[in-house]
Amino acid sequence: MNYAGFWVRAIAHLVDFLIWNGVEFALEWGITKVLGLSAMGEQVVGVVLSLCIAFLYYVEIPLRFGTTPGKRIFGIRVVRIETGEPPARRILLLRLVGYVISYLPLGCGFLMVMFHPRKLGLHDLVAGTASIRKEFN
Repeated sequence: MNYAGFWVRAIAHLVDFLIWNGVEFALEWGITKVLGLSAMGEQVVGVVLSLCIAFLYYVEIPLRFGTTPGKRIFGIRVVRIETGEPPARRILLLRLVGYVISYLPLGCGFLMVMFHPRKLGLHDLVAGTASIRKEFN
């Protein structure tokens, strides 16, 4: 497998982060302004939207299209490490949980990609996945 390296994955993740947060911000702003929510209400809406959009973006979109928009730009696919096949929904959900774990120790779970021989991050190890460079059809 042609494993995707740290820098291309970091840039792809940044693109995904900007798209995801842009959508979340627009929806949160629209909902809270229309409903005239208090600061506490805005926080609740923000958390719920964040969780829902993260699920859609990092689980459902890759399930349907094979990758996220940011990864697609750079020709990166997420596959099961043992088989090279696309991951199932539960694997992608586990990978999303792995993202949260990877962020916790100051992003060290992502920095692991630089040093792992197969360029795996903590989220990859948690879910049994790898990011590979592969052309899309």
